[in-house]
Amino acid sequence: MTNTTKLKYAKTIMFLAALYNIFWGLVISAYPQVLLFGNPPTDFLLIILRCVGMLVGVYGIAYYFASRDPNAYWPLILVGWIGKLLGPIGSVYYVAIGKLTPAFFWVNVFNDIIWLVPFGWVIYLAVKKRL
Repeated sequence: MTNTTKLKYAKTIMFLAALYNIFWGLVISAYPQVLLFGNPPTDFLLIILRCVGMLVGVYGIAYYFASRDPNAYWPLILVGWIGKLLGPIGSVYYVAIGKLTPAFFWVNVFNDIIWLVPFGWVIYLAVKKRL
């Protein structure tokens, strides 16, 4: 695979991540109860989840800039990768102590786990100057 092709794939990955995060951030901000899986919401919890939605959307903006130039913005991608790694770790912990139901892992699958390898690949290529 040529460097031009790799760069095109890296840009596409980050652009898709930008669209996904902006969409998901809007959904969480507007309908935070989708993350509760039937648990009764408190006003405070809904406020916190809306804040999380705003942060997710802001990550989408960062991923958009990274999609324009993954080589220059690889540190933004790394911050996202770390968050996508820590999210599932936190979920495992909270499921283990009974604060989350195992159904919450679906949130991690689509928001974190599926992005770990693509983000890691882009970071690796950018750091090694192979894009």
